[in-house]
Amino acid sequence: MRKINFLIYGVFFVLISCTSFKVNLAFKLLGIYDDKVIITKITKEEREVVFIPMHHLGTASFYDDVKNKIDSLKKTGYYFYTEEVKGNKKDSITIRKSIKLTGIPFSKTYVGYKHFFDSIYNGKVKFKKEIFDQPSPTDFGLDASDSKTVDVTLKEMIDYYESKYGEIKLEPCDFEKSIYEKPNCTSKPVTKNVKQEVYLDFRNRYIIKTLLNDSHKKVAIIYGSEHFIGIREELLKQGFK
Repeated sequence: MRKINFLIYGVFFVLISCTSFKVNLAFKLLGIYDDKVIITKITKEEREVVFIPMHHLGTASFYDDVKNKIDSLKKTGYYFYTEEVKGNKKDSITIRKSIKLTGIPFSKTYVGYKHFFDSIYNGKVKFKKEIFDQPSPTDFGLDASDSKTVDVTLKEMIDYYESKYGEIKLEPCDFEKSIYEKPNCTSKPVTKNVKQEVYLDFRNRYIIKTLLNDSHKKVAIIYGSEHFIGIREELLKQGFK
């Protein structure tokens, strides 16, 4: 089982045609060059929920800061939710459908997007700071005793998309390369509304349902930063402050 995370697809399509200046500006605006993570907390009676907004590409100092904050929260009894849309590499049809929607190949590692940018720019862009792929939960010192993956599967996400927007029809060009390579097909990225509904809202509902049925009093959610707007709004409706 390996992971593909769709939040990076927006970055990919924004930067594909950018100049060096625009690449660095986009990375700065997207927070990829941040050195610190800003966490927030909401509460309801005895329950506490902390948001740790994650970047799937970032600086070493950013990830060091994330680990330090995780270590501090662990000492005060927090339980952690981590993000991972798992896909089965044996289910190549589902994977190729997801690639067709996003243009992002399947990852061989926990989060492996840096090599995509390296291959695109091939030394033509001088990055303002050195960037790295997001570390795994294990790299952050988490294990099954203090954390769990709270996310939908890739199959569930594709099934949900097709139930709302119709079947994703694959073409011969979708099969010309391995699942770890970008296909030669010319396809448009999904629209902003589809991204919001499928890649954010659908997954957010799963997180919120899990959280509301969780017996842990203190929960820290380590997720892509785009998710927290929707999650926070819903929890505020549930009485959190």
